[in-house]
Amino acid sequence: MATTIQDGTGTKLKLKVTNANRALVQAVTITEEDNAITTGQGYQIASGPVTFTAATETGILYIKNNDERDFVLDRAVLILGSAIGAAADQDWTFTVLRNPTEGTTITNELAAGVSNSNHGSANVPSSVNYKGLEGYTLTNGTGAPQPIKQTIDRIILPLGRRLPKGSSIGFRITPPTGVTLTKALVVTHWWYDESDTQNN
Repeated sequence: MATTIQDGTGTKLKLKVTNANRALVQAVTITEEDNAITTGQGYQIASGPVTFTAATETGILYIKNNDERDFVLDRAVLILGSAIGAAADQDWTFTVLRNPTEGTTITNELAAGVSNSNHGSANVPSSVNYKGLEGYTLTNGTGAPQPIKQTIDRIILPLGRRLPKGSSIGFRITPPTGVTLTKALVVTHWWYDESDTQNN
């Protein structure tokens, strides 16, 4: 005798089965970041626009996770202004630093901009978030400098970094040689991993 699976909410709808004897079901798939945003655990952390008057290496943004949960960086958006005074063949230099521990970006403690990606949530991240001004430093971290052409004014970097409690990340930028005036901005997109199992 066949078994009927019926909706339990009172509609009396029955489960359909295909000719291949497979249950006909429907599912909605969302990313972990989207799920975190839905629950108020997704954030944007930004440096704000920083003005440069020379090709000065600068620690523009520093973030340290103080939460028991892993803080996951999905991507960084780098927005660059016109490099006034620099020759066209001179590049920006951008470095993502793993676990920086010192520098004036940290000691001067200028608060970075933080916003919850869910506009209905008042949650804030349990993290240290500092921004730097021209000439501020970030040191004792590791990372490879990457050149960025002046013709690029906005770039999305899919970083996929994970910060367990106590670890940090920094962003260092240098305008093109010869610049006399320009601006730069870094916006980072984060979410908390709510998984019970952490693999460090």
